Amino acid sequence: MRYGENTVWHWDVSARARVVDAVARTVVKPVFSAWPSSDVALRVLAEVNTLAGMLPAPPNTQVARTTLGGVRCDRITHARRATDELDGATILYLHGGGFVFCGTGTHRTLCALLSARSGAPVYSVDYRQVPVGGIGTSIADAMSAYRALLDTCVDPTKIIVAGDSAGGYLAMKVAEIAALQGLPRPAAVLGYSPLLNLHLDRHDPQFMRRDAFLPMNQVAALKERWLDGPDDIVGVHNPVDADPSLLPPVFLTSAEHELMRPDVELLTARLEKAGRHVETHLWTGQIHAFPVLGAFLREARELVSLSVDFARRSVGEQVRRTA
Repeated sequence: MRYGENTVWHWDVSARARVVDAVARTVVKPVFSAWPSSDVALRVLAEVNTLAGMLPAPPNTQVARTTLGGVRCDRITHARRATDELDGATILYLHGGGFVFCGTGTHRTLCALLSARSGAPVYSVDYRQVPVGGIGTSIADAMSAYRALLDTCVDPTKIIVAGDSAGGYLAMKVAEIAALQGLPRPAAVLGYSPLLNLHLDRHDPQFMRRDAFLPMNQVAALKERWLDGPDDIVGVHNPVDADPSLLPPVFLTSAEHELMRPDVELLTARLEKAGRHVETHLWTGQIHAFPVLGAFLREARELVSLSVDFARRSVGEQVRRTA
């Protein structure tokens, strides 16, 4: 793969990241590989979010339960407020979890870090997942929250949509669907290890087995359920195939050995070829969606800062164009 000028490699690996990688390989991945995909088993897995939500909010952070378009959300704010280009900006965050688990509780630390670095409020969306509905239902909730945010936020031209893994898929779909439906597009999309292709089984199986965290057998088991109703997927099924002209500036990241990397690189190349604004960071020694670890991991803190800087520049360029 030829790397363009918009792709940056990060080679330094902290001691904590090495420990996280080892735990993921020896404990988490084997458990995920053996976990059944029945409704009961998925509901048990979803309790991880309930437990995480019982933890206290990070320092200098306030968390308030609210709704956007009838969809439950956490509104996360930090004591620091933006006084630069991100003054008046809002971040809509869509959590990962393979469309089956995780939620606002598991991703509170990351959202708090985003709010601290940006000085903007973060709305973390508690969208519906399998077994309640497939990906189409998750998209419907994400779009309901986005439409409501357009009507209620301080400045609808300064909405940044972000997400990790499955939430990265939803963030890309929000941008695409907003353009297709004539809504204001987000000022930027931030994708942390985003799922960009529902057909991961079509990639090199030798490479896909190297993921420290995600087992391909579970991806195959869930694929049919992802596409189950009751709501259809609007637009393309795979964000990697979206028309680049529909997309705002896009920030992407991937670990060196993870399931999402091939499509992150492919989308980067397609956006570059189309002359779109894209910035991609590839990290060695990290696991899938490592920014979710928040302030615990040095690399997560660095990546969140890089993504916020990208959002700040994107918002500033948009303001200058419309001035």
